[in-house]
Amino acid sequence: MNIVKRVWKFLIFTNLLIAMAAASQVLLSYQIFGVPYNIHVVILEFSSTLLLYNLSLWLSKPQRYKESPYERTRWVFGNMPVFWILSLVAALSMGYALLQVHGMTFLFLLFIGMLSLAYVLPVFNINGVRKGFRHMAYLKIFHIALIWTLSTVGLVFVEAKSGSETLDGSLLTFLLASKFLFMLLVTLPFDIRDMSQDSYYHLKTVPLALGKERAIGLCYALGLLHLWAVWFMPTMLSVRLSLIGCDVLVLILFRTVIFKEGASFLRVYLLDLILVLQYLICLLAVQVSNNLVG
Repeated sequence: MNIVKRVWKFLIFTNLLIAMAAASQVLLSYQIFGVPYNIHVVILEFSSTLLLYNLSLWLSKPQRYKESPYERTRWVFGNMPVFWILSLVAALSMGYALLQVHGMTFLFLLFIGMLSLAYVLPVFNINGVRKGFRHMAYLKIFHIALIWTLSTVGLVFVEAKSGSETLDGSLLTFLLASKFLFMLLVTLPFDIRDMSQDSYYHLKTVPLALGKERAIGLCYALGLLHLWAVWFMPTMLSVRLSLIGCDVLVLILFRTVIFKEGASFLRVYLLDLILVLQYLICLLAVQVSNNLVG
């Protein structure tokens, strides 16, 4: 059990889990669109996500990290060789993958990159203080959901269309909308967990505006709304059922683990794992459906 816990912490602290989640969501989009995977787009999503989250960590480095009350902060800055090696591998992988995609994909990724950097870099002047999007009142989770939607759905669509693949426009609309909803669903619990920390740093977030109980209620409402939206998505029944199953799993986790009083701060990262499982469950469901039909 201790080994599992150490591996779990390593995946979280190094940002490998969130990078795996991003890559899985790209694979999920390919599965739903019904077009062949482009491994270079998957590598791009994995490496760029890892680099972005590592940059965010680096910019938030406290002067006395050893005295930080947060285990993750102490671990990351106490193991900087791991941080730099992973960042270097990610940078090289991203550079290679960028050379393999179409020009429109490169431009679209550049646009997403600018939006992403605006989240962590102080690009806005607010009352004489330079701040990023994460400090803009109540926009944090919407900005994150938008970036993830564009990078895991929009990026796949742009590259596939550049390669002359035929894609369903109505499916794209449904997938963009449902992805945005789902990313709000799995992002909001992190803000609920961080309410005390965000209040200390004077960040204005949705949970702080609503209060904890109403924010939790909003999570359940988003889950039910996403479940309803997925049911009407113009795609295979096996895909819809697998996505609905994941929604039900998220709602169960909310009830039994994530919003349980005294739950460990690490448990909310189960939602990142859901982003990986969502693709795997969908892949399995499609294969089983195809075998039954065949």
